Amino acid sequence: MSDARAGTDERDYEAFGELRTLIVGEERDQLASIRIRLDDQAQRQRDVGEVLPAVLLEHAADPRFTRALTPPVERAITASVRNNPGPLADALFPVMGPAIRKAVAAALSSMVDGLNRTLEHSLSWRSLVWRVEALRTGKSFGEVMLLHTLVFRVEQVFLIDRTTGLLLHHVTEGPGEVRDADLISGMLTAIRDFVKDSFSVTDGDSLEGLRVGELSVWIEQGPRAIIAAVVRGAAPRTYRTTLQAALERIHLELADDLAQFKGDTSAFEAARPALDACLHTEFASTAKPNHRTLWLLLSAAALLLALWAGFAFRASSRWNHYVDALRAEPGIVVVSSGRRFGKYAISGLRDPLARDPNALLAESSLAPTDVVATWEPYYAASPSLAVVRARHVLQPPQGVTLDLKDGVLSASGPASVTWLAEASRVAPLIPGVAAFDATLSTDAAVRDAVARLTALAPLFAKGKAILAPGQDDVLRQFVALVGQLDTAAAAVRQRFRLDIIGHTDADGAPEANLPLSRARAATVRAAVQAVASERLEIVDAGVGSDDPAVRSDREADKQRNRRVTVRVTPLGGVATVKAARP
Repeated sequence: MSDARAGTDERDYEAFGELRTLIVGEERDQLASIRIRLDDQAQRQRDVGEVLPAVLLEHAADPRFTRALTPPVERAITASVRNNPGPLADALFPVMGPAIRKAVAAALSSMVDGLNRTLEHSLSWRSLVWRVEALRTGKSFGEVMLLHTLVFRVEQVFLIDRTTGLLLHHVTEGPGEVRDADLISGMLTAIRDFVKDSFSVTDGDSLEGLRVGELSVWIEQGPRAIIAAVVRGAAPRTYRTTLQAALERIHLELADDLAQFKGDTSAFEAARPALDACLHTEFASTAKPNHRTLWLLLSAAALLLALWAGFAFRASSRWNHYVDALRAEPGIVVVSSGRRFGKYAISGLRDPLARDPNALLAESSLAPTDVVATWEPYYAASPSLAVVRARHVLQPPQGVTLDLKDGVLSASGPASVTWLAEASRVAPLIPGVAAFDATLSTDAAVRDAVARLTALAPLFAKGKAILAPGQDDVLRQFVALVGQLDTAAAAVRQRFRLDIIGHTDADGAPEANLPLSRARAATVRAAVQAVASERLEIVDAGVGSDDPAVRSDREADKQRNRRVTVRVTPLGGVATVKAARP
């Protein structure tokens, strides 16, 4: 029974499967095909490639599409240029060359037209009348000539938001700039509102223009923006069509930016081409004069003017080179320079150690008779000149090097204590020197004085506390070295202890030799006491025959033991020597 029931269920399931295939089989196959298509990345790329060109062509004029594509395209171009600018340069080459030539040709054409107009009227009978008018009115000849030859010129064009009255963009003819474009925009808006509120005008009426002195303002209003053109002269009525076309173009290309304007005007830089198209200048046509003699005279005058300008330029270049060389020279300060009574004049300050300006004058190929120079003496604080001045004043000994850094003059190398003390006193008085640092030289001088002092040992007569024959010079040298050590102690702000020790030979009893050695030490101490100050602490002592210089029974060696020696001990560390300006 159960087997029969199972067979029935299986037949029912197969029948249900056939029914499902008949009803949704086609849809299942389509879904499976779509799933396979979506999972196939290569197929998706082919699908996008087939659709993308049509989308780009269809939405090319949509501003939103442009804003969406601009950032990735800009980044892609920037990355390509950074990696390899060659392909982009090759692609732009056919375009950039003609564009540059066209721009240069337009600029030259404008310049030549202006020059031709000036030449046409500069030597004619009308120019005489215009020059009189220029003198009478205080205007320049060019302004008067422009007034009589200009038909009209659009000097400025303003794009103004109609709702807020804010300036969206502004272009001007030529290099001149309006002082406050926002102020003019606000003024135009205020005038428009004043006319609307003060007079009975319908909603379709609007302010079309106004006149201010020699200028007139043409106004065209659109649904969201206003164009105002500042015109000098009498423009034809057809120019209003130009303004209307520019306004329609701006509303078409910047519709979203105008509708969403919240005060940020950066998006309206795109309106510049349309506004530039509104700038226009038109002159009255004049017949070309044919005066051969006039042109010959004019050519000769131009040639003379060019020659004069060339010589003047060369002289000016030489003069500027001379002034620049003086300004760069240490110890020379140029106060004024220029021309006076047909000659070049220059005045300033000059350090006595600075380079002679006449030498620089010769290098600039200028004649001394063409220049009137006035130099007042002063002392420059320039490091290079300050070091030279310090060498002249201090006269450092051979081997001593002077160096100046941050106003501190340092000395290095072997120098006497006397020179170091004098240099410490005088150096801060030199212009450009704020302090004197002789640490290295002073330490060396102290060590030298100590070494020379300890190397001397005055000898005494046998059994006596008086100097042996010929030892007076030795004692004088000893005393002089003690004086130098005292001076060095003052320079380093340090105290020293001098232990003067007397010695005897081994002859005689120890009880007699000890007092004799002390007496000899006292004799030397008395001699050096006169040159020592409180910076030197002098102590005398005797050791008898306990510390002989040489152990020998020869009389000559015994004489060497009858001596006085000295031991120098610094009392504390050696301080840095810096003498500051008082």
